Amino acid sequence: MTKSKSSEIKIAYDGVWKSIHPGLQHTLVGDLTLSNEFEALVGFSGVGIYVPLAAKEWTISPDFRVFKFVIDTSRRFSDGVSLSARHFKESWEKSLKLDPKSSNNSLLDVLYKVEGFAEFASAGTISGIRATDDATLEIRFSTPFRMALEHLSGNRFSAYREVDGKFLGTGAYVIEELKPELLQLTPNPFFPNPAKTPILLSTIKAADTVKELVAGNLDVLAYAMGAAVPIDELEKQTKLSTIVGQDALHRALYMNEQKGRLFARREFRQALQYLFFHYLKENPTFLGSPVFNSLDMQVYLPIQAGRIDTDEVERLIEIGKQYVPEFLAAAKLNPPLLIEPPETSVREILKAVGVEVSPKSRSVDKATIIDMIYKGDEADLIPGSFGVASGDPDGIYHKLGKSGAIASPMTNNHAVAELLEEGRKLIERNQLDPFYKKVSRKIIEEAPFVHLGFGKAIAIYRNDKIAVDGNVLRRNEGHLNIFEAR
Repeated sequence: MTKSKSSEIKIAYDGVWKSIHPGLQHTLVGDLTLSNEFEALVGFSGVGIYVPLAAKEWTISPDFRVFKFVIDTSRRFSDGVSLSARHFKESWEKSLKLDPKSSNNSLLDVLYKVEGFAEFASAGTISGIRATDDATLEIRFSTPFRMALEHLSGNRFSAYREVDGKFLGTGAYVIEELKPELLQLTPNPFFPNPAKTPILLSTIKAADTVKELVAGNLDVLAYAMGAAVPIDELEKQTKLSTIVGQDALHRALYMNEQKGRLFARREFRQALQYLFFHYLKENPTFLGSPVFNSLDMQVYLPIQAGRIDTDEVERLIEIGKQYVPEFLAAAKLNPPLLIEPPETSVREILKAVGVEVSPKSRSVDKATIIDMIYKGDEADLIPGSFGVASGDPDGIYHKLGKSGAIASPMTNNHAVAELLEEGRKLIERNQLDPFYKKVSRKIIEEAPFVHLGFGKAIAIYRNDKIAVDGNVLRRNEGHLNIFEAR
């Protein structure tokens, strides 16, 4: 760990942000990082209720086609310029012109539905996004879009200004990249209730955090998957306090179903899903402590519309049993190439269930894993994770929709994508549960990935050095100004 000045709080994430430009945000840790400098229109409270951020209030038309926001023009960018509605329109249109870091542009899964999007390439502007005055932003969708508000809470939809090659926001800090995987966060003096202390933000392996915290090289682990943290070591430390958040991460094994690949055959994907389900059912702690990780083969949480009965899930997974012999034989002739980060052990499960892997299989760092998932041209199998959207079940569109901001060519499944597109047309809440039950079944039947379960977020801090203002971690809340030096 890099040492810092005593006036700085040393904070780390278990993960990589990849980009500090909001329009290029394509990782969960990137979303968390950017929330410290850039503000979306709305956010979520600890109980999942929309709360104002850059927008003071908003109205939605009964047909879910017109969304109007009253912008909080008292907010100011870190150079003192007041925020206005036009900053959002300009930021989104500039971001659409960027070369995306993921397979799709990070803003595509909302903006493709806005009136005038089809003419954007030639017109250079989207007519359905209007800044009618400094305080009024209007978004007109070509078809009803009940999920728009939740998607617009993502930090990739923040407003920013480019000044001398730097990107400025209205959030609590100004972010400066010192070197890859090391950021300096300086308080924004124009932010309401400005933060008191600068932050040195780095990345760390969750397995190393207790050691680094005890040694004083780190003050806070701000966000990690709890199952990856050495809990036995943590429980021995009286000077370390823990915050456990909600289910924040989908854990999955991506199978490359592109044409010509081993897993292009649905039956082989079903076979591997069957093998993993039964292995993990017999070895429930393999993925980590049940306190922080739950085995779950469907993508919707128990609280969400679209959740189907456990018995039905198992019946659907059992379909894969009949294809296991043929799959194992094919994998022996053409061993799948597995790429995984060092801290995972997917290779052990594959070996235990009789699946041979290519001798070219290897471990690489998380940043490389992310690039490989979005390129989809080398690996047959990659374990990965992505953020949970715990509200409207359309949240899975982000990953499996054809215009999803974090969609991957590895898991580009036409049948699932088309069904999700239909779901975006629904308005009535009583339609959601029966429709998204069909989505649940289709995802298990098509198996674009093996959904392994959900991981809880966790933060750890030195209680003798750090005080915490607030005690909730949630998927879209990465604000680091809750941590203060004592």
